[in-house]
Amino acid sequence: MPLFLLAVGCSSGSSDGGDSSDAETVEGDTGSGGNTGTDSDDNTGTDTDTDTETGQSSAPQELIANAFSGTSIGLSWQRDGVTYRIYRGGEKIAETSSAFYVDQGLSVNTEYSYAVTSGDLDNDEQTARASAKTLINNSNSGLNNGAVTVPVLERLVNLDECKNVRSALDLLDEDLDTCLEAMLELNNMAGHLQDMRAFAARVRSEQDPAMIELGMRLFYSKSLSANDDVACASCHHAAVGCSGDNLSMPVGVNPVDSALIGPGRSDGINEVPIVPRNAQPICNVGLWSQGLFWDNRVALTDRGVRTDSRDVSLNTEAAVGTGTLALMMAQAHFPITNPAEMGDVTQFGYDASSDSGNTNYREDIVAANLGRESWSALFSAAFGDDQITFSRIAQAIAAFEAVQLFIDNPFFDYVDGDSSALDSDEKRGAITFMSGNSGCTNCHAGAFFTSEGPRPANYPQIGIGTDENGSGADLGANGAGAFRPPTLLNVAITGPWGHSGQFATLRRNVEHYRDRAASINQYYANSEMCDLAQFEHLANCATKVAPNGLALSQAILAANGGDAGNNLSDTEIDLVVRFLGTLTDPDAANSASNSIRTLIPPRDGGPDGRQLDAKDGAGNAL
Repeated sequence: MPLFLLAVGCSSGSSDGGDSSDAETVEGDTGSGGNTGTDSDDNTGTDTDTDTETGQSSAPQELIANAFSGTSIGLSWQRDGVTYRIYRGGEKIAETSSAFYVDQGLSVNTEYSYAVTSGDLDNDEQTARASAKTLINNSNSGLNNGAVTVPVLERLVNLDECKNVRSALDLLDEDLDTCLEAMLELNNMAGHLQDMRAFAARVRSEQDPAMIELGMRLFYSKSLSANDDVACASCHHAAVGCSGDNLSMPVGVNPVDSALIGPGRSDGINEVPIVPRNAQPICNVGLWSQGLFWDNRVALTDRGVRTDSRDVSLNTEAAVGTGTLALMMAQAHFPITNPAEMGDVTQFGYDASSDSGNTNYREDIVAANLGRESWSALFSAAFGDDQITFSRIAQAIAAFEAVQLFIDNPFFDYVDGDSSALDSDEKRGAITFMSGNSGCTNCHAGAFFTSEGPRPANYPQIGIGTDENGSGADLGANGAGAFRPPTLLNVAITGPWGHSGQFATLRRNVEHYRDRAASINQYYANSEMCDLAQFEHLANCATKVAPNGLALSQAILAANGGDAGNNLSDTEIDLVVRFLGTLTDPDAANSASNSIRTLIPPRDGGPDGRQLDAKDGAGNAL
């Protein structure tokens, strides 16, 4: 099973912590989790170690490498009990039977290549290879996630470096780099990117491998649901859309086929899902610093964790304070008690309207459903004893979610100085996106590409909505259709788009901002909700999916005072979409990448035989 990485010698896991000058290994047993310790480098091992079961030399599976700071890099691979030798740049630096290793005392802003083998270093079948680059410095505290709340809004016509043109379409190819580099400097993109990378490195380094392993098993366990038929991964599978489900609105409880993820998933009764909002991707959730859910109803404020439940807020702060895991741990409490998502507490006799009813259900039913005989080893490895509480469940899930970070992409390669990372259309798209003409950065600025706080988006209203009166309305966070702008990192692979998955294509989503009033009219005139894969075969689709949609959407638009739009041309919209595609991490887009496979447990049924071993609509294992 894949394990993740435990920082050694770092001060509180921060990227500015002091690193030992000697490389160290982190050692654990070969069972679930395990105690950790350190081994010094051992160069006395032979070069022909073999697999203890087959007698054959083998390469470690799912090897990944990531920066932990400006002077350390972490490696991890699939746990299998074999002793491996670790090489940096062809030189042996360590030997370990653990499944992770932290290389320290490195130079800042330097890329290192690693090879891990139990056999012949020169044999590609027996050796796994990976590389990673240390942070640009070792002084960034990693407390800024790269998001920007007050963007720079400058029009191209005011920039001499951009020839004072009105549109990126007017730029010659030879002027693109000069213009784009000026806009990047104006927006301090390099600085925000450094901050986000340091933030991600800190988050990675803080997580205990045993805690992450427990969290992964819990995340894929149907034992957390009321009827043992839904897992967190049912709507957030690592192999699907950056840990999403590719549905407009998820299908939670009572699925016809609990193993089926994504298009085709149904409860066999409700033609329109009873979960009203799109399941947001889990990847990069560890980067959010202000709030979670589409309406930020789980938030961090100057007074601490804020949620709809005093019990949850206090429980979270008691366990992890207001640090890295606080938002994710608090959020993990709520799907468990949502009757449409994972369970109806009332079927067990608990009062769903009271804080204590939900709290007691989580402890008495959910936590108790994890038999100690099956789960004790994992909990003991993570917490030091085998006590199973929901607080511990939520904390472990948060640790697993925290390491799902995918922030490498061609655009950031360009920011780093590789002018060939983008083609001319992608550069024009980036210029258009960052120009004040488009207004995109009003909500999506900085390297994290979000302002984090809810903004009115005036999206078409579809689905059952959140209005308790059953009108179908979803008024968002501030009562006028305001939702948290999602990060645009990996946005091209996280559709359908919108808080209820309203748009079938990313281009149509971008087009919506040209003139939102016209977009809403077009949406209902063309019954675009019926273009969505989830509803395209539904008879009387428009009537069922959005019976009051146009009136509800127009009311929200009126409440926001109309919409000026950005007046981008069709060609400019195409260019912005091309640019957004450059924000995709290649590993996130490749379900067979090591970075994705490390987030999926082996198909062994899990600790208690109730693991979600998922498949897609074609029956292919995920």
